[in-house]
Amino acid sequence: MQNNKILFFDPQRKNRRDALRILTATGCDVIAPESFKKLEEAVLEHQVNTYALDMEGHQHLINRGIELATIPTIVMSQSPLTEIYPYLADLRHFTNFIAKGPKNALNNSDLLGTIAKIMQNDIFGLKKYLAWGAHTWTFHIRDASTRREYVEFLKEYGRSMGLRSAIIKHMEVVAEELLMNAIFDAPVDRRGNRLHNHKNRTESVVLPVTEAARLEFGSDGRRIAISVTDQFGSITRDLVLKCLIRCFSIKDTPEFDEDSGGAGLGLFFCYKHVDSLIINVDPLKRTEFIGLIDIEQSVKESKLDSAHTALHFFNTDNYSPLFLQTGPRNHRKKTA
Repeated sequence: MQNNKILFFDPQRKNRRDALRILTATGCDVIAPESFKKLEEAVLEHQVNTYALDMEGHQHLINRGIELATIPTIVMSQSPLTEIYPYLADLRHFTNFIAKGPKNALNNSDLLGTIAKIMQNDIFGLKKYLAWGAHTWTFHIRDASTRREYVEFLKEYGRSMGLRSAIIKHMEVVAEELLMNAIFDAPVDRRGNRLHNHKNRTESVVLPVTEAARLEFGSDGRRIAISVTDQFGSITRDLVLKCLIRCFSIKDTPEFDEDSGGAGLGLFFCYKHVDSLIINVDPLKRTEFIGLIDIEQSVKESKLDSAHTALHFFNTDNYSPLFLQTGPRNHRKKTA
């Protein structure tokens, strides 16, 4: 991470101090202005690789008409994504949302992991989110009709750890929806037309061996991590935001069932059932979805934090607007 430069802004002194210590220790040059005025000066004076800006700071720059560079942008906020998505949806280069905790506290490990992945461009891998030594299980799934077998194995894994039924339900929803996405929504042909997303989720779909979905999961005793990888890399940041925004804007979104999905509902269900949703994309090659579920929280803490889910979108070409803002075409029949 040598020679990389980060502009970090947070109006809270403790968050600035913690971020300066942690990010500098990685070998990055960190600019951490202490006021809105100094933030303006820093943006105009310095050429940096990444912005990590509190929501207030970002809005201040926009309101002042200060144009930000075309680089990965991390937005941090105590307000949940469900409340600020209209603002974020208009940002061309927003890629990561870090949800702050009680009293505006910043999750330092989340910030460090996000910066490291951007700077090193080493974005794939579930084990990045688990403590050293954690064991993971890996399966490759081609046939949509067999996916429930693997979901049940995951649920049994959770029971063997003595997890609460509510957490096991979270695990089930995440695995089920990510597998359906990898089998029904992700596959595209050479022209970018989606092959199976017009089909009912109960229909038979068998992928070629080279296109099998990869399910991996494990735990380090603090969190459960579940990932599903497809071999297409067909999702974009804009598509992710559009799916979530469509569901956020619906007053009464439907509840999860095994035949649900499509129209962005699957992604929305995943977001509702995790503490962090990470999407890693190598455009036109593969996509990895990772859901992180905190298993140390009490029932009360879990309910309090349920709206504050982090969202991260990484792609191997951070500077390409093409794969942030465009995507394959849906192969759906027109209806009257």
